[in-house]
Parts: sequence; C-alpha cells; structure tokens
Amino acid sequence: MTLQRGAPNRSHKSRFTPVWRRWEQAAETYDEAEEAEDFQAVGMKCRETLIQLVRALAKPEMVPTGEEAPKRADVVGWSNLLANNIAPGDRNSYVRGHLKAISKSAWDLANWLTHQGGSTRPDAEIVLAATQSVIDTFGTAVMRHESGAPEKCPECGSYSLDVGLEPELMPRPYILECENCGWQRQQEKA
Repeated sequence: MTLQRGAPNRSHKSRFTPVWRRWEQAAETYDEAEEAEDFQAVGMKCRETLIQLVRALAKPEMVPTGEEAPKRADVVGWSNLLANNIAPGDRNSYVRGHLKAISKSAWDLANWLTHQGGSTRPDAEIVLAATQSVIDTFGTAVMRHESGAPEKCPECGSYSLDVGLEPELMPRPYILECENCGWQRQQEKA
C-alpha cells in the first residue's frame, strides 16, 4: 500500500495534518503487523483517526437549534452534522448521502476489526483503506465548502478548478485556479 498512501495532495495534507498523522500511524502499525492482535490495533488506530477527523471539523454551530450535540467521540453523529453543513442543498444531496454512508461504514468496520478475534492482514487493509477514503472525501468536501469555490471558472466557464491551500494566508488560506485558462482567485486576509 505504500505507493497509494496518505493525503491526495499537499494542500489536503496541510489542511488536515493531525488527521493524516493519525492515519499514517495506523498505516505504520499495518506495515509492522504480524499477528491478529496487531491487525486489531490497526482498527483501534483507525477509530482514533476518525475521532480526530470529527473533532477537527465539528463546531457547536453545526448542531440544529433545539437538538443536543453528539458526544465528542460520536463519529457517526458528528459526520451526519458535518455532511449537512459542508454539502447543503438539493444539488449536494448525493454528496451528503455519500459522506454519511462512508463515515458510518468506516466507523463500523474499524469497530469490527478492533474487536474481531483472528483478524487478518486483508481485514486491516480494508479498514485502513476505508478510513483513508473518509478523510480524503470529507477533506475535499470541506475544502470546497470553506473556499467558496464557484462551480466553474468565471473567465472561461471551465469546470476544471483547483482549490489550493496556503496556510500563511490564514484565516482565508484558499487559492482557486482554473486549470484551463489560468484564472486565479486568492482570498485576501480578513
């Protein structure tokens, strides 16, 4: 799995450094695993990674008025709220549904592996890949939402917009660029 590991790009890794670090620890455990208990430890580290993801992204204002906030480590509860907030509206209904489904599935898989006697390398590989997919997919959706990227380039109409991240531009660190015509929008500091 070493060739397909980790964050999909530098911007993604920079925005979600603590989460990717936890996932990399799970991947290292996978690499060193030899026995069933070692593979179970991959499940435990994937659970910790998913908890880190929701803790990094969850905000009290995401909880609808009159509802109680999920517990801090309630990955499924927070993932549902996150999906509702980062993929709102009719246009995003399938994205929102996908975010909710993959986070629940990865959480269930990580819990299963953690408690599964006789765990095998393929079991751990599946859980590791599912966890990576959740981080990657939620991360892409979060960056799209936070950046306020238009659906298409305002100059040429191309849908090939790239969202980049420059942390030194905080609190608005996103740079948008059209891969077709080169148009750019850099967010100004607040």
